[in-house]
Amino acid sequence: MEDLIQNRIPHAPQMGLFVRPDIPENRLSNAIRDYAQHVQAGDVVALYDATLSGNGKDGAVFTTDRFVFQNTDLEAPQTVRYRDLIEVDSKRRWLGLGGKKVELTINRGRATFDLVMDFSGQPDAADYVADFLHEAVIRDVQLGSTPAESSSSRTNRTAVRDALARLRERGDLTDEDMQRMLDVLDAGDEPSAS
Repeated sequence: MEDLIQNRIPHAPQMGLFVRPDIPENRLSNAIRDYAQHVQAGDVVALYDATLSGNGKDGAVFTTDRFVFQNTDLEAPQTVRYRDLIEVDSKRRWLGLGGKKVELTINRGRATFDLVMDFSGQPDAADYVADFLHEAVIRDVQLGSTPAESSSSRTNRTAVRDALARLRERGDLTDEDMQRMLDVLDAGDEPSAS
């Protein structure tokens, strides 16, 4: 994931984007102290500073397994694991007034909900962050669970069906191809003839 972050999020201070090893220590310290207390500085691969003053107290920190963001001090910080992302969309905010937002759909257990990252102060950064998060969703679908996370040597058919449904909902998989894949998956459920 670190390579993906560094390939998709540019080091662009003019947009509030900083990538390791060039993350300003004061901004990172402020971000961790203000909204990302459970993140270790050494784990941060990229930082988005949403503040106009450049103090790092609002924005996002990106690690290899999750990101933490806070739009303003009036909102609670949000921690999102990349594997919980279902959908990412970058949109203009307030017609004619500029600014952008990145809308996130998150799935945790049986709950699906939406969050919004505000890029009003740095609208050019929104597309880079959205592009990275979208690729993180695709990578998660492609890679699935790692061997360390797998509880058995059998395919988790429910997880595969869910991943296929997410691809279909995003328009990355046709109905016909999805049905063919489900047919193959279902064929694996049948006992083999001996």
